[in-house]
Amino acid sequence: MTAPSLPTGFDETRHVQAGRADCHVTVGFDQQGAHIPRFLVQLHYQVVTGPVQWAVIARMDHNETSATGHDVYREGLHVDVARRSKKTVHLRLSHAPLPANRGTVIRRCAEYLRQHADYFIDVYEERHHPGSAPNWQPDGGRSARGFISPNRVKAGMSQESPATDALSLAELSEELAEATDTTAETIEDGAAELDIEPPADATVVDE
Repeated sequence: MTAPSLPTGFDETRHVQAGRADCHVTVGFDQQGAHIPRFLVQLHYQVVTGPVQWAVIARMDHNETSATGHDVYREGLHVDVARRSKKTVHLRLSHAPLPANRGTVIRRCAEYLRQHADYFIDVYEERHHPGSAPNWQPDGGRSARGFISPNRVKAGMSQESPATDALSLAELSEELAEATDTTAETIEDGAAELDIEPPADATVVDE
């Protein structure tokens, strides 16, 4: 299976497992010693199976090196969510105070995109409005009005990653710890403490 492209223009880039075959996470970040001044975390979704084509359907970023960049320490975390036939929507997220270690923030962003992949797919496919509750049953199923594509069913049966070099979240923590001169345990503990509200509860801006 062809893997999605890595971000360009960054000092370091990584493929990260999304826990399902129809999604994939990529990470890019710059380094200044043990400091990360800029990063990008993206969720890719397989929109075509033959030949395989990927679309970036959600992204979280930080850039403190440019006056026009999005500095999450001044503006807070946000996620840009793509839609098939409409323009990208921006969701402003409420969250706990961000740790100073950017590696910890990257780790949490990667986990967040994985955790809410179903939601971002449904917004991309325009099955429900961004910022609204998903059309899911409390038991985790969908209502009779919901739609499950054949690709979604097939993907749910497999955990295979499209990139052979894709990192697990634990391996990502190890690499971010090395990049920021700390320990993987510190990265993991900080990410676990960083609460971010679900995208369904986020504030929709620039729709």
